[in-house]
Amino acid sequence: MKLQPRILVIGGLAAGPSAASKAKRVNPDAEVILIERTPYISYGICEIPYYLTGEYQDDRDLVVYSPERLQQHKNVTVWTHTEVEHIDRNNNTVQVKDLMKGVRRKEEYDRLIITTGSSPRMLPFMKPDMNNVFTIKELGKAYELHDFLKKHKPRTAIIIGGGFIGLEMAESFRKLDIEVTVLHRHIYPFSHMDKQSGDILVSALHENGVHYVPNSNVKSFGANADGNVKTVVTENGTFDADLVIVAVGVYPNTSLAQDAGVETGTTGAIKTNERQQTNLDGIYAAGDCCEVKNLITRRPTYIPLATVASKMAWTAGENAAGGRAAFKGAIRNIAVRVFEYEMSRVGLTQKEAEDTGYKTISETIQAPSRIPGMPHNARLTVTYLADKETGRLIGATLIGKDGAAQRGNVLAAMIQQESTIADVAALDLMYAPPFSPLWDPLLVAANQTLKKL
Repeated sequence: MKLQPRILVIGGLAAGPSAASKAKRVNPDAEVILIERTPYISYGICEIPYYLTGEYQDDRDLVVYSPERLQQHKNVTVWTHTEVEHIDRNNNTVQVKDLMKGVRRKEEYDRLIITTGSSPRMLPFMKPDMNNVFTIKELGKAYELHDFLKKHKPRTAIIIGGGFIGLEMAESFRKLDIEVTVLHRHIYPFSHMDKQSGDILVSALHENGVHYVPNSNVKSFGANADGNVKTVVTENGTFDADLVIVAVGVYPNTSLAQDAGVETGTTGAIKTNERQQTNLDGIYAAGDCCEVKNLITRRPTYIPLATVASKMAWTAGENAAGGRAAFKGAIRNIAVRVFEYEMSRVGLTQKEAEDTGYKTISETIQAPSRIPGMPHNARLTVTYLADKETGRLIGATLIGKDGAAQRGNVLAAMIQQESTIADVAALDLMYAPPFSPLWDPLLVAANQTLKKL
């Protein structure tokens, strides 16, 4: 590899800037160029629901790195409003199009990092001219939704999808005094939720004025002549709407890579090794366009999370610049705030475990988050999922009004280290009345699960 390689990074958001910055840091002599088709290269998607309600007072706080700041602080060249249309792997070139001028040109590379991310899944009857239908995935769309809320002041909103984006948007709209209906295809929010946690979440939605409709498949939209959707038709009835949010998941953007001959895996996302190398020489990939090894099942899975994307990107950037980094995989660790409740989910669901071949046991307990009588103490519900044969903790769900999210991080670390339920029970956790009782809920849950083992 030559001392001054030219490294092109295709795509921004979480993975692109991380890969570009790491490559430049590992090899300061390299020419590193980040190519992004939009004006925005690095911003927080997860912050968007809170921006809409004003918890973010300044929309500039959503932007992590502007093109100018990345160039100034990381010495990375940035081309925005530029789209990569084709990768010529035989000649180590890409065809790019300047979207402002409409001019195409070829650019050479020594190493290529594909960080093309993901796109929101659409419903088959969605049309571009439906003015009041939004997805929550791009910063430009977030600004459009913000302006729509201010200008039209909708009274009713339909949210299609009960995942974390759907529930966060439900909370945001209720804070704006909008009537909210959540249509979800499963009985409980998210997918394959255990009954105890699911019942708590559904009750939290109802208590805060959200109409939650489970087992609901959307069949069509009813739009007026102006292109505004006025009704959402489902198997469970027809619902009126001034505003529709579609939050039914994402899919990996792989067409550019596949056209070049990059292999995809069983998940449909790009397949890489631990160094984030694709099957093509000199081409790496990272982020939501890639699959990742699940550290529990050891099988490929799709985990489109910014935390995972950034770690993959650091590995790709270092190796494209001549390093020897490895990314071992991930377990899936998410948390969501639903009104006054926190919920954390780590590891596998019971269905995922059974589909993989695990024989499982589960246990659910309720315990105080702090010493009873202390301010903010609340009942915390903890569900553990364990491998019956080895006693290994392979999944957990925590939900309550206090202490669920950060305790989930503790369990994530234990799962990643292949800890058993006995290992969790042996944890030396703090006892401090403002923070945790003598027997932390994590320990209570572990001891109860041990009885089943």
